[in-house]
Amino acid sequence: MLKPVKGIPFSVIIKALAERQVVQINKADPADIDLVKRLEQAIRLCGADLKAKPIKRPRPNEVGNDVEGYVMRALPHVGLTAARPTSSAGLGKSTGYPDILIRDSHNRATYLECKIFAQGTAGTTMRSFYLSPSESFKVSIDARHLLLAFGMSALPVAGSRDSLYIPESYKLVDLHDLLCDVKYVFNSDNRRLDTSSTTLLEGKL
Repeated sequence: MLKPVKGIPFSVIIKALAERQVVQINKADPADIDLVKRLEQAIRLCGADLKAKPIKRPRPNEVGNDVEGYVMRALPHVGLTAARPTSSAGLGKSTGYPDILIRDSHNRATYLECKIFAQGTAGTTMRSFYLSPSESFKVSIDARHLLLAFGMSALPVAGSRDSLYIPESYKLVDLHDLLCDVKYVFNSDNRRLDTSSTTLLEGKL
């Protein structure tokens, strides 16, 4: 457990967790070429919308969630449908991978994960992609798996903790061959911490 497992292909992880295939983008397939072209159009619509109406938030992690709405609004304008993914049991939840399920004109499925990163940090080793196992895992069909990341600059708002987040760049990634690591983390919760057998001192201030 002291040695994290490294270099697991994303496609293998999805096969193990969901028993589903990750379909790789074929750069020679006309349907995939059209899909990527439409996604580029949607990204540029998002960029224009975000520049016209920057996201105002105190923390960057909240901005990533806000970006999803911009993307979902842009996709129908380029001929792609967008919906929230559900588990094989039909259960849906707002958190967890992936963010959006896209269908193209051929009814082919593509999962899209939305992220942001601070402009200028794209080449660093800072962890930016997370996937946690879940009993209601939102990957329920064979599909392409893409990640859309916007590079954001933050303009502080005077007199507040907020900043205006404005897109400066973007990157669309095919996750099929992405190598991932597993790091074991032990955790507990407040209920188990708040027991008479473990508490040594307690009081009010």
